[in-house]
Amino acid sequence: MRTKFKAWTVPYIEEHKEVMFEEEQLLNFDKPYYLEIGSGKGQFLVDMAKKFPDKFFVGIERNVTCCGFTAKKLVEEQLPNARLMFLNAEFLMDKIADNSIEAIFLNFSDPWPKKKHHKRRLTADSYLKNYYRVLKKGGRLIIKTDNVDLFTFTLENLENSDFKLVFKTDDYQDYDPFDTMTEYEKSFRDEGVPIHRIILEK
Repeated sequence: MRTKFKAWTVPYIEEHKEVMFEEEQLLNFDKPYYLEIGSGKGQFLVDMAKKFPDKFFVGIERNVTCCGFTAKKLVEEQLPNARLMFLNAEFLMDKIADNSIEAIFLNFSDPWPKKKHHKRRLTADSYLKNYYRVLKKGGRLIIKTDNVDLFTFTLENLENSDFKLVFKTDDYQDYDPFDTMTEYEKSFRDEGVPIHRIILEK
């Protein structure tokens, strides 16, 4: 569901640079970090940072309104271990250093249902290769989706990938301690929609 534009979010992001990362800051960041691509309104990012205060989380979001909602949550919670980036991850991934990220989260990514758009899916071959490159040895790519087609597409693409499949389920119930729910996930679970999950390891 497309988020309706909220005009307040643009100046809010500008006024609260303390919770934002610019591209150069991430590329020069020298501490271990966990990356969420497509942070939405930020509940996952915020809750993971609160749950694991010893770990550093970075969220990337290209929708300015979603970014504004996330920034507001980060400001209110005053979390020292979470930052947000307002940009398209596609333009950043090629610049990230090899073997530099602890884990990458893809939570309810756009499924791009039309076949001609499948190359835009965040688990297309080109993306998987980049994730593998930037993850540390033993690093994980952790995926959740409600979309059966995207789930199947991702598993099929593993044939062309160096990733090791650690876990997969088409009905994610036994909650992983290193996880928390997104806004979408809570809504889907309330409606009885099955959640699909995949964990890949470098």
